[in-house]
Amino acid sequence: MSEVSSLQQAREAAGLSVEQISSLTSIRTAVIKDLEFNSVNLSGGIAYARGHIRTIARVLNAKTGKAVIIDADLLVKEIEAVQNLDNRTMMQQLAENNVLEVPKERVRIKFSTLATASISILSIGFVAQIAINNVSATNTVVTPKPVAVKAPAVEANTTTVTLPDGVNLVLTGVNGRSWVGLTNANGEQVFDGQIMAGQIQSFSDPQVLKAIIGNAGAVSIKVNGKDLGVVGSDGQVVRLDFDANKLL
Repeated sequence: MSEVSSLQQAREAAGLSVEQISSLTSIRTAVIKDLEFNSVNLSGGIAYARGHIRTIARVLNAKTGKAVIIDADLLVKEIEAVQNLDNRTMMQQLAENNVLEVPKERVRIKFSTLATASISILSIGFVAQIAINNVSATNTVVTPKPVAVKAPAVEANTTTVTLPDGVNLVLTGVNGRSWVGLTNANGEQVFDGQIMAGQIQSFSDPQVLKAIIGNAGAVSIKVNGKDLGVVGSDGQVVRLDFDANKLL
């Protein structure tokens, strides 16, 4: 007989059936049963499973009151452990669940390689220039030419200030914790991690910042100085693209 999951134990402790949970949360009964077997196949992947579990936990806590407190974080950790996600980054998990395209790997060139190539090119050019100058000096009689001296131009006293273009994004944790993945216009990873309550993270890019936010109700967003507030509910996964015009 298979071991009963913590999610199923919590539901039974609250005295609710799968059908009742489904009616209260609008989550299909098949998905709930699948989650109680610590499976994420029917929920669409671990990213969506987290949101479903947190929603179910809120309903269970509302039913039990203070008699039994259901810890949503512990329920999420149990199902994550079964999926063996410890060795994968948040961006890789999102990509696996078809929420995000896999970031393209950047080709990095070592500084020593660039320096060696630059020195070689400069050396070849320097030797060639010396050879050309020697040939010219041998075959050409140099005749001095008068040099015209121009009066220095008077610079105008006007100053032009150009503000940098791009997108500036500020994320502030307001409740619990949220996991966030950011990529730029080329699909390169900018950030992959969690933002806790009270924590502030700032990011900028000349063109575009693409955000995947899990537990969207736990983080507030400000882009290019405009406060967008909280852009989703607790447990919800939200995908947003930002540019210089704030939101694509």
